[in-house]
Amino acid sequence: MCLQIGGGGMDLRGQTFTLEGVAASLLILLAVYTIFQSTVVIAPSWSDYANVQLKQLGYDILRVFDSDGGNSSLKGAIVNCSSGFKAPDEFNANLSKILDSLNAFGKVELIWVNGSKIESHALYGFNKTPTPDAVRVSRFVVVQDLNNSECFNLTTPTTKVVEVRLTLWRT
Repeated sequence: MCLQIGGGGMDLRGQTFTLEGVAASLLILLAVYTIFQSTVVIAPSWSDYANVQLKQLGYDILRVFDSDGGNSSLKGAIVNCSSGFKAPDEFNANLSKILDSLNAFGKVELIWVNGSKIESHALYGFNKTPTPDAVRVSRFVVVQDLNNSECFNLTTPTTKVVEVRLTLWRT
């Protein structure tokens, strides 16, 4: 039994659309709730933004230098390192230009396993003490037939995995 006012009947089609709308909105709310409860959203504060950006630039610098570009590559700096852990002039000049253009300072360390101990040395010219808010990135370089007696005390060719660690900071 239906109450008719003004000559019209009950509109079942309108009720169906209303129920579909309510069901769809509940489904969307459930999906949003599930997403925010199951994931961690990390939003760096503005003070950390510069460090995140500098860290990404550090990864990019190491990626650019990790090529077979002779003395200006990471491998070239390791193979042609001279006494006192001085990298080739070409490598030093290119890295200095990049750091100067970023208004940043850098420390480059070489870390490798020598027998049963881990050794670490900073490259000459890039061995300053970083500030507390410095960022550090690294890249592993495999050097086959490394025979550098000046820096690595090797007398026979050996394959070495050397971690090149770049610490960046701004003042």
